[in-house]
Amino acid sequence: MTVNTLTIGPGTLTIGSEVDLIDFSAQAKSCKLTPSVDNGDPINVLSGESVPGDRTESFTLDGTFLQDLGVAAGTTEWLFTHRGETHPFIYVPLTAAGKQITGDLVVEAIDIGGDAKTKGESDFSFIVVNPVIAPVTGVLGADALAGAKSK
Repeated sequence: MTVNTLTIGPGTLTIGSEVDLIDFSAQAKSCKLTPSVDNGDPINVLSGESVPGDRTESFTLDGTFLQDLGVAAGTTEWLFTHRGETHPFIYVPLTAAGKQITGDLVVEAIDIGGDAKTKGESDFSFIVVNPVIAPVTGVLGADALAGAKSK
């Protein structure tokens, strides 16, 4: 098998529906879809056999945003205002790869502030529901950025 690798970016991260699409790409220092799998303990039965434990799978969208408190329509305040809400998202790690990850995520507020005389950064982790990897196409992909509000 041939070794393949990719360098992240340029790409996109948008949150919202087609009519209210917000582009967070310029504020995202890093972004990744993180899977988590939990396999429950097997259940032993009298015969000596065992039944496999339940398998549960979950995903988060994790990364780091540059803080922009006070900027009109900024990322920091948008996330604070919409915390706890579920919104569709599109994450394209590398536009040239032609693939996007879509689904719904639960918005959470990010940290505000930090060390003096440094550029503020905040880690984020959003719960993701039903992620799908698909080709970048139509209004849900790169074409949507033409009408997206930039953060």
